[in-house]
Amino acid sequence: MTKNRPCPICNYKKSSILFSQKFTNHFSHDIASCNSCGFVFVRNTPSQRFYHQYYTKMSKYEGIRVHEAHEKITNSFIDSFTKKYIKFSAQILDVGCATGKFLFRLKNKGYKHVFGFDPAPLCKKIAFEKYGLRINIADIDSFKSIKKYDFIILSQILEHLHVVDKSIDKISTWLRDNGFLYIGVPDAGKFYKSFDEPFGEFSTEHINFFSQSSLIRLLKNFRCVASISNHQVICSAWQKTSEEIISIKKYIELSEKKMGAIRKVINKAGNKIIVWGAGALTQRLLQSTDLKKKVIKLVDMNTKLIGKNYGDIAIISPKELYSYSEPVLISSFKFRDEIKKYISDNGYKNKVFTF
Repeated sequence: MTKNRPCPICNYKKSSILFSQKFTNHFSHDIASCNSCGFVFVRNTPSQRFYHQYYTKMSKYEGIRVHEAHEKITNSFIDSFTKKYIKFSAQILDVGCATGKFLFRLKNKGYKHVFGFDPAPLCKKIAFEKYGLRINIADIDSFKSIKKYDFIILSQILEHLHVVDKSIDKISTWLRDNGFLYIGVPDAGKFYKSFDEPFGEFSTEHINFFSQSSLIRLLKNFRCVASISNHQVICSAWQKTSEEIISIKKYIELSEKKMGAIRKVINKAGNKIIVWGAGALTQRLLQSTDLKKKVIKLVDMNTKLIGKNYGDIAIISPKELYSYSEPVLISSFKFRDEIKKYISDNGYKNKVFTF
């Protein structure tokens, strides 16, 4: 047994036991809450390999995909979601697909590129015989993806995983940027609102107990597109955003466009120019444009820079500029208007160019 399993979401090592559930001829589950983020999980679990072997030998999902109480809301949610967001040409993967019943349903709706895997060998046999689907025998650790998917389904899967965060990270690599992830889990945030069997949610196989808020903490690189609950199951759809990467790529794209305009100004300014401003912008332009071939002096008001050189280009004071007649290029966006006014107010005769 693995004692004191860390929090599957934040990896904090300390947790507090809420309840201990004992099973005949099996083992006990210590239901605990993370002392950092509050996530509730079974902390004394065997390894993921144990569960893989358990599902391979003891799987009870060959005949059904989800509990009947969950199936109606799951089908309704995904029908609505796929109609709005998923194209018929999409590559779709069902993780832990059981016999492929759900993939078959999607295929009948017009989605031709459907794939799935499940650790139970019998599922593969039934999927082919009953639905004509070829699925792989694998779990998340062993599955090797040779393509990127537009839509990945995780229906009643996360509550079974020993290592949750790393599994999500791996699944995320199978998903295209801006692709979608469906997650269906028992709604631990509302267990108490509707149940008959006492402690029935603390089964031998459920080792993670998700609420909407814990899903948000787990899926930090995803944006929640839609979510509903019937007090028994949460059905939710998430989009892989990669917001930082997308934002930076857009910033680079727009910066390149602005650089095109800057290069035009540099070319227009002439073959011999004086650049006012010896900051980071000028340093970049000296390396990325033809400015280095044109500039004869740099001007700056910073007394710590005056008298120094960028390569063989001297930095002079504004006072020394009176000795030069060459055009002045103001290399600053933040202080552009201020510098332009200073040049005008102090009687400089140089022609002025700005970005």
